[in-house]
Amino acid sequence: MKLEPSSIQLRFVPLEQMLLHEEDDPLRVKRLMHALKSDGKLRNPPIVAEHAGHYIVLDGATRTTALREMNYRDALVQVVDYYGETIKVSTWHHVLVGMPQNYLLSCLADVDDITLQPVDPGTAKRMLETRDIACCVVMRNGQHFAVLCSDNNVERARLLCELVAVYRGKAEVHRTVEVDLPTLIEEYPELSAVIVFPPFSPDEIIQVAVNGAKMPMGITRHLVSGRALGLDAPLDMLGDTQSLESKNEWLREQIAKRLQTNKIRLYQEPVFIFDE
Repeated sequence: MKLEPSSIQLRFVPLEQMLLHEEDDPLRVKRLMHALKSDGKLRNPPIVAEHAGHYIVLDGATRTTALREMNYRDALVQVVDYYGETIKVSTWHHVLVGMPQNYLLSCLADVDDITLQPVDPGTAKRMLETRDIACCVVMRNGQHFAVLCSDNNVERARLLCELVAVYRGKAEVHRTVEVDLPTLIEEYPELSAVIVFPPFSPDEIIQVAVNGAKMPMGITRHLVSGRALGLDAPLDMLGDTQSLESKNEWLREQIAKRLQTNKIRLYQEPVFIFDE
């Protein structure tokens, strides 16, 4: 497949026009700021979708927040078609390890504006699929609790953040795509519970971001075909000494040069990357 510059939608955009749809972790932001200052470059651009003059950050909340904290004016992003075939939205579920089950239920029950309701597994699955509940708590013994709350997307996002805050920092939290309790218990012998989240749509994620709300970190999952990695853009290009037009012209030239020298590769197959 011959790559063209137009196939790679990279762009410098103002940070003030970027909207997050999920919370960030201050500790991760601080670590990344240190790494960015040490390296002097942005290795992988955040993934964004354009909407009404804004850029919704689909992947890269930590990078975006770190650049803001470092007082840069612009960010280098990869723009994707949120409704196209190259991107798929799915959900991460949270495996909780090492938190007493009764204590977990007690803490969740104390969150204002949500109600825990015992349900059977089939009903829980149906209610998640139809978005009748915010999420479902699956205990180690197989007991299911539906989490009932407002059906307003923005209010629901806020309550999900409060719910996740109940166990974040008090339990080990691991992400999983599949929820098979026996398999997860075998993998995590001290498993306390699994928090199962519903599927999220692009429209819902955009609505949350545009309204200034946020979802909990680590529950939305964006699978992007053709993700740009290893760009290594100099941080100097993110400051306010050049116009956006000149920055994007420089970017087009850099992409064209790399294409001419075969330094951009598109991998069609899934790969394993062993990070240092």
